[in-house]
Amino acid sequence: MTTTSTTTATATATTPVATTNPKTLIAGPMATLSHQGLRKIIEGFGGADEYYTEMINASTYLTHGAFEDYYVLNEFGAEKIVWQLTGKESDSMARCARELCSLGGIGIDLNMGCSAPDIYKTGAGISWMTRPIQDAEELVCKVKNEIVKFNSCVGQTAQGVQAAQPSQVVQNGEGVQNAEGVQTVRSNPMRLSVKLRLGDEDFTEEGFFNFCAMLYKNGVEQLVLHPRTKKEKLARPPRYFYVEKLAKFFAPEFPKMKIILNGNVKDFETYKFACDAVPSCSGVMISRASATRPWIFAEIRKKELQNSIQSEMENDDLIQNDSTNQNSNPAVAPLQIDRLEVGLEYIKNLRLYQPKEFWISRMERFFAYYCDNFSFAHFIKSKMLNCKTLEDAEKTFASYFDQVSGDRFIFV
Repeated sequence: MTTTSTTTATATATTPVATTNPKTLIAGPMATLSHQGLRKIIEGFGGADEYYTEMINASTYLTHGAFEDYYVLNEFGAEKIVWQLTGKESDSMARCARELCSLGGIGIDLNMGCSAPDIYKTGAGISWMTRPIQDAEELVCKVKNEIVKFNSCVGQTAQGVQAAQPSQVVQNGEGVQNAEGVQTVRSNPMRLSVKLRLGDEDFTEEGFFNFCAMLYKNGVEQLVLHPRTKKEKLARPPRYFYVEKLAKFFAPEFPKMKIILNGNVKDFETYKFACDAVPSCSGVMISRASATRPWIFAEIRKKELQNSIQSEMENDDLIQNDSTNQNSNPAVAPLQIDRLEVGLEYIKNLRLYQPKEFWISRMERFFAYYCDNFSFAHFIKSKMLNCKTLEDAEKTFASYFDQVSGDRFIFV
């Protein structure tokens, strides 16, 4: 597909960067969705700054079962991947972190925020926040030690970032090789981060901030806060003021700790609202909306740049030439999105990057979000969720645009 300033689904775009200091944009972890197939589509529009993988169960990954290699494919955006770990036992999570470090990327994230009953009832996810704090501290220390050992081993310059394929990981004593045995340079050490919530329903601010201080003391460098409690659902607005409080809590003495806001960002308007509510955060994580609108990161950067140019023109008394000046800049020219092609590419990527056993469940999960873009969302969503094969899904999805052609293209 040809790449232009008004390209469609598979365009390889350069994400525009505003002249102001932009927030880090992060594609959040979503079970069955945050895999290579979706990441490839997001990258095609210019990409996010970081990609958190779906949760990798440490004990299951260490068994190297039939499907585990598919969770760590990293052909696209390899240098921006954060491997998110889940588990109930610190030793297995530390061993898993050691293996994942060899794949490159930004670093390791410990999931201490998942509130799904089938996760926390096993002792994983948010259970780490409700156990005695010593348990979480032990986990963080063990994982951090593995990261420190890895960083020391590669010396920050000998680690290669490989395009991982099933059963092709090669590790040696000095760094990491790709499948061809070629080493490349890594500029930054692997990072340790934690994704968390506020805690249980009876959490206290003192207990929450003490928990976060413990994480920092033991080497965590980034916190992603979803400001809800364990039982609070998406219908309740996230309490952004806790993200701002957390950022200010660390700012005076520990300015290197990055605080990331997560929750309810669906488009540029809600992104702007969140940033205004939490001006001290370092970045914003977007999860569900990155499945609904895989172009959302490019859209945000483009509108940030448009606003920056607008502000500069106002300051320079050039507002009368607003339309001419902005349209002459390719970085802010309209980007045409072919929403049919995006959906078909996702199905194609399932065949390429997921085991056959996962095809239907992961197709259903994606289109449950993606169909919300359309005029007759319930109609097409119901039809997609009843498809029994990927071929049926392709035909069903394409036929919708034969009936509602006006839904196919949008400009952002």
